[in-house]
Amino acid sequence: MRPSCRLLLSSLALCAASVPVMSAFADPAPVIAVNREIGLSMTGTFRNSVSGYNSHMTEQDTSSHSGFTEESASSSRYRTIGWTPGFQVDASIMFNAFGMENLYGALHFSLEDGQRNYKSRYRAYSNLSAPYGFSAGGNDSSNGTDNRGEIGKGFLLLSNSFLLTPFIQGGYTTSSSNGDFGYGYGLYFAGAGLKTDYALTSRLVLRGRFGWAEVLNSGISYNKQPRPLWEGGLGVDCRMTRRLHLTAGGDYSYISYGRNRNAETSMGLEHSYSYSDISSGLTNGLKLHAGLAWQF
Repeated sequence: MRPSCRLLLSSLALCAASVPVMSAFADPAPVIAVNREIGLSMTGTFRNSVSGYNSHMTEQDTSSHSGFTEESASSSRYRTIGWTPGFQVDASIMFNAFGMENLYGALHFSLEDGQRNYKSRYRAYSNLSAPYGFSAGGNDSSNGTDNRGEIGKGFLLLSNSFLLTPFIQGGYTTSSSNGDFGYGYGLYFAGAGLKTDYALTSRLVLRGRFGWAEVLNSGISYNKQPRPLWEGGLGVDCRMTRRLHLTAGGDYSYISYGRNRNAETSMGLEHSYSYSDISSGLTNGLKLHAGLAWQF
């Protein structure tokens, strides 16, 4: 029996020694694995941008020579709408360091380039001249990039099948002068958000993202004040092989530039003048993407 006992003890010792080695090579939880990827996707981006401007002016000569009064007003509207193709590159990592688990970092770059439809309208009215106006429309070039980074920390829940990751974000976005206005022209933004990953199976993970950021120098706003940018997205990550994943999803963004008001008034002994204007605008967009990612 002694040889048998010795053999049994030796086998147990070998198994115990091999546990750390096996765990080192074991695959991470699916919700962790999808945050250790680098991927390339094709994209299609629908964007709708609308702006408006209205002004009113009153000028009065109160001298005894003429006594005329001039009133004038103008209004303009501009809109771009349509789809543009493009691509995006995503890289993310989740690791343990400094005594903390599931630290998160990510980089994102996307480019869109194509044509969108635009429509513009201008109208002017005055009591001293005939009304004037024109309209225009057609297709014009529209392109832009989105460059951003995220850092955060993940929290595993529900027996490691659900991952909640709050993060902070910052980046730089550009767009062409003929395309989207406001959220573009080369602007910086900074904010925070929340990511969620839920493993339906060991191969299929549902992904969600909600973000907020302040766009610094909001472009179309005459007062140049920061404006909030809201984002939301849903996606799926399907493991095809041990390393190769299929990814797909959609992301929505919205920014409103508010209503900016300006007013001027001057009074003199023989002349009075008043002027006011209101500008407003918004941009919303939907980006659909599908591609492949490599888990490392």
